[in-house]
Amino acid sequence: MTNAVALDTSRELAFELLDLLRELDPARWRVEFEAAAQARLRRISDMLDELRTSALSEFDGLGERLRELVAKLDDYTPDVGLTAHECTEAWARFRVQIQPAYEAFAGKLREFEIHVPSLRPTNYKRNAFHVASALFSLCLIQIVLDQPGLFWASGSFAAAAWTMEASRRRSPAVNRAIMRVFQPVAHPHETFRINSATWYATALVLLACTGEPIVQTAAVVILGVGDPIAALIGRRFGRHKLINGRSVEGSGAFLLASTIATVGVLLSFHELSLLAALTIALAGAVPATFAELISKRVDDNFTIPLSAAAGAMAALSFLGLAS
Repeated sequence: MTNAVALDTSRELAFELLDLLRELDPARWRVEFEAAAQARLRRISDMLDELRTSALSEFDGLGERLRELVAKLDDYTPDVGLTAHECTEAWARFRVQIQPAYEAFAGKLREFEIHVPSLRPTNYKRNAFHVASALFSLCLIQIVLDQPGLFWASGSFAAAAWTMEASRRRSPAVNRAIMRVFQPVAHPHETFRINSATWYATALVLLACTGEPIVQTAAVVILGVGDPIAALIGRRFGRHKLINGRSVEGSGAFLLASTIATVGVLLSFHELSLLAALTIALAGAVPATFAELISKRVDDNFTIPLSAAAGAMAALSFLGLAS
């Protein structure tokens, strides 16, 4: 097997494994899917057999990641013929153990310019953390801080977040310690990449620079409500696929939920007509929905609030409400 063919097969393997892990997500899994999961796993095993004879050792670290993946599959592949309860538990263990191995393998592929998506499994604690972060930010914007104070507070938060990122890049021990703390709300890929909270903190600094509380409010509400709703609906009911793992159902839920929530919050804190609040909310939610859909290389916790802010700012100018 040539190097080019080996890399192509590695990419196909990663996508097969990604599809399997998505089907095993707690929001999707049904015991009647077990036969299909076993069939997909056999295809993955066939690809692994092909790669064992390849020259992946020539690609720095890729062969090692592949061996780690093989070991995990050997140890945690569920047996056939289990009871419904045993089957569900076995595939849940498989998912938990394989997710980090997949992310490590996918991360190494990206080093060779082969992009495969990160896994974003259902995590209700993360969804709750998302909403809580939005509420906290909203309180700072509307109640606690003036605009200069908001800039300094968000800047301090961002500086601390980037310092943490630098520390864990330089020290694997620090990385392991930090990820243990944030494990309940972290996605598997954040072990190897800049985490979403850091991107969100950076976005908050740029939002503070606008000096527009209405824009800042729209941006944090659209992210805090739209993103977790899209994740929950998309994983559970998403049948009509778009791109980057998104679905029509998830994106529609993002747009609808974020628009309704933003209208409600704007009317609560600002003297706006219903039409003005709806215009600002839609102007922010539409580009944010698009940003959530296409975000791949840059975290959507950065692109969503900035896209929402740009749309809301344009609406403010159109309505003659910009300061």
